[in-house]
Amino acid sequence: MARVIFEKRDGKYDAMFVERAGALEEIACPKQPPIPHDMFHYAIENVLKMRGFIHRAAAGEGVGFRMTLEAESEAVERLVETMQADSWSGRPPAAEVIDLFHTTCEARGTQPIALTDEAIVAIRSEIDRLAAQWSAVPTRGQMILEI
Repeated sequence: MARVIFEKRDGKYDAMFVERAGALEEIACPKQPPIPHDMFHYAIENVLKMRGFIHRAAAGEGVGFRMTLEAESEAVERLVETMQADSWSGRPPAAEVIDLFHTTCEARGTQPIALTDEAIVAIRSEIDRLAAQWSAVPTRGQMILEI
């Protein structure tokens, strides 16, 4: 089991640290309320039990912006974009979120994963849980998540 550590910082970026074999690798993490961008990855990967950026980074793959293309992680990336938009747009019905996800996948040439209304509700719940914890973290404080 690996850990990811999010650190709240001043400015446009928070930090995410991926722990592998006792060493920490720092990744700049854009602030995109209600939680940092890469925490959206964690929420989705955790709920759907899928392999995306967080799991790939924890497994030792380079954390640069150019990972090897994998169909599942590309679909997770499109879902991250969709769930961020959902968080900022007042949370329309889950069916509309799924439609937006499919539109996003089509625009990017990504094969979509199967989603249900229940999956969207579960992801929203996880985002809300993480957001509540994150809002209580002071600047320079950390939040540790197991993957």
